[in-house]
Amino acid sequence: MNFEEALTYVTQKIADIRYPKQPARLYEPITYLLAMKGKKIRPALTLLACNLFKEEVHEAVPAALAWEIFHNFTLMHDDLMDKAEIRRGQPSVHKKWDENTAILSGDAMLILSYKTLAKSPAHYLKILLDLFSTTAIEICEGQEYDMQFESRFDVREGEYLNMIRLKTAVMLGACMKSGAIVGDANLKDQNLLYDFGIHLGIAFQIQDDLLDVYGDVSQFGKQIGGDILCNKKTYLLISAWNVANEQDKEELLYWMDVHDQPEEKIRAVTECYNRLKVKERARNLMEDYYWKAIHALDEVDVDADKKIILNDLACELMNRKS
Repeated sequence: MNFEEALTYVTQKIADIRYPKQPARLYEPITYLLAMKGKKIRPALTLLACNLFKEEVHEAVPAALAWEIFHNFTLMHDDLMDKAEIRRGQPSVHKKWDENTAILSGDAMLILSYKTLAKSPAHYLKILLDLFSTTAIEICEGQEYDMQFESRFDVREGEYLNMIRLKTAVMLGACMKSGAIVGDANLKDQNLLYDFGIHLGIAFQIQDDLLDVYGDVSQFGKQIGGDILCNKKTYLLISAWNVANEQDKEELLYWMDVHDQPEEKIRAVTECYNRLKVKERARNLMEDYYWKAIHALDEVDVDADKKIILNDLACELMNRKS
């Protein structure tokens, strides 16, 4: 199974999910979000991890779908918390409906993700549920750290990396590990694939921070500079603050207090980033984590030919435009 085959397979499985028709206001936002053109990397990774050890991957489908439903639940609530108006080029749920709908429909998605995971074969269910629940609470911890950082100017790089590990990377790691579990991989290989997902997830988030400032809006699917406008503590802002002199810090503080000049604010902060060379720092760190991911994958005890797909996918993710 290659990535495109895995993607096509999970996309069809997601489209086949049927939710109750009533109350429509509860379920329509769920189908709306899941029908958007997303990357669906997480369920595809689950199936590809299973396929490293087993030719047939149907037993991993419930876990793959559960991760995608859970991921979209986090997006629905993240957009609300961040007041993000666009998701994948379309109005976010809280803008298309309202905030209360986004809260309640998101809660329903969380529950539905567990119901979906519970369809896994019984002999895998306990370990999958433990992994799923541990990952879910870690993602909540990461979101809490992210919110705490909003009111802090002393966030260190290590704190930020731990936050994105929890908020973003642990899910990619858990997707890989859950696929390996269903594939009957040994514990060492399960953990190596988890590490692959963790390192790739951190690199993925740093790339996301870069794309928010330096991406092409026609391909990114979200407003360019959105993180700057809401003063989000990204790697770029944290890195800039930690290397800035007093004059640079004064300029950053000034623009962080500006809320009525969006274009000027994005331009000024981006120029500050360029002056402090934080784009280069971010790219170097992203590449470091990418190579850590590749090293973990290399150690997995299966034929090298079977790992080419994941190697190629990791490379594509590091060169993505959206």
